Amino acid sequence: MMTHTSSEEQNLATPQQLETTPPLTEEGYARTFAVMADVTSEYDVMSGIADRFISDNKFRENPVKMLTVGAGRGKFEVQLVKELGLNLEYVCAIEPNMEQVKHLEVSLKSLEVEYDINTSFFGPQFRFEEEKPQKFDFILFCHSLYGFDDPHGSVLHATNFLAPGGKVLIFIQGGGATAAIFSYLVEKSDPAIFSPKKCIGDHSLTADKIISQLRKNANHVSITTMSEQSSEDVDDFVRRKPDEPTRNYKVDFWLQAEYGKLSEETKRVIYEMIVNNCDVVEGRYRWKHWCYGIVLSV
Repeated sequence: MMTHTSSEEQNLATPQQLETTPPLTEEGYARTFAVMADVTSEYDVMSGIADRFISDNKFRENPVKMLTVGAGRGKFEVQLVKELGLNLEYVCAIEPNMEQVKHLEVSLKSLEVEYDINTSFFGPQFRFEEEKPQKFDFILFCHSLYGFDDPHGSVLHATNFLAPGGKVLIFIQGGGATAAIFSYLVEKSDPAIFSPKKCIGDHSLTADKIISQLRKNANHVSITTMSEQSSEDVDDFVRRKPDEPTRNYKVDFWLQAEYGKLSEETKRVIYEMIVNNCDVVEGRYRWKHWCYGIVLSV
């Protein structure tokens, strides 16, 4: 005798399992970021964009007061001065992570210019102390907006601190790549455990999202963009044998979660997304992504 099972009964019998892997901790984020910072080719791409930006604004010829928001360890700020010739007169670096501040202090001292470190969180309500410079020729967000509660409002607020003729330069990822695998994991996860708000960095944020919000809400802001494709070596991840450890700090950083703790199905999909977004260069798999430099003026 044939029996029929309702779709409701089928759904109860095979419920969709949501991922319950938590986001990286602050320590885990710092560790994976440090690995990425040491091996990424992103700095070379950012350097090319920044070189054009410095030239276009005559920041080699004229002394520059700079505000860098979410400065991290200050690695790129040092590169701007020592390799690209930024004529830096003064820098205020905003960095609330005290673990990063220890390294940032060393970086800024090496520049041999006047500097301040502010450990406040930057947002629409941020204010400077009265005795500190409050107008800057150059305001930098170097891949820092992912960690902001209100990235769009923060960018708009930053324009209030521009000196006449000053510019904001925002480095941020393009669409696809990291944003795609992070968004997939968000979709498959229990929102009470894993969501952009629960992560240290919201890796679904892209240049298009920032630009579209600015065009919608800030007609007084002039926007231009520069972009270059970058790539990261992921050959060790792609060619990993089944019996080898699944921990990969690069992939963990992009996902904001430990890849190895995900379900087999989710790992399979993310693995395929990464492989399908790779070029093979000199026999090695390289993960492609776009880096944008968004330039704002008022």
